[in-house]
Amino acid sequence: MLHHVIFAMGIGRIILGLIPFVAAARSAHLLGFPESHDNPTTRLMARFFGVRDVGLGVLVFYALSHPATLPFVLLFNACMDLGDLSAISIPLVKRQGIDRAAWSSLGFALPAAVAWLVVLSQSA
Repeated sequence: MLHHVIFAMGIGRIILGLIPFVAAARSAHLLGFPESHDNPTTRLMARFFGVRDVGLGVLVFYALSHPATLPFVLLFNACMDLGDLSAISIPLVKRQGIDRAAWSSLGFALPAAVAWLVVLSQSA
């Protein structure tokens, strides 16, 4: 059962990474980024983020077929989401005017970090 949960989390990570390639402007709008921030530079940065998430999802599938690597890959995924939480806190603390987008992003990163840590603890 845990294998299926981890597999689904890998799929979710890949889907999350593909979204900026398919609909960068739309996803930024849904997260609450100001429309004035939608430009080629921010779409490129969103796609960089997407590449990272696709790669993290692929690592999950590798780890599922190479069990010795699974704890590291689960922890690595959790660390990426915890790093996102750190990055998200900066515009909130500095009051940079993107609170809605930052809180929306936190709504993805925090549960994901917790989920990776939970499956890590269950896989031990």
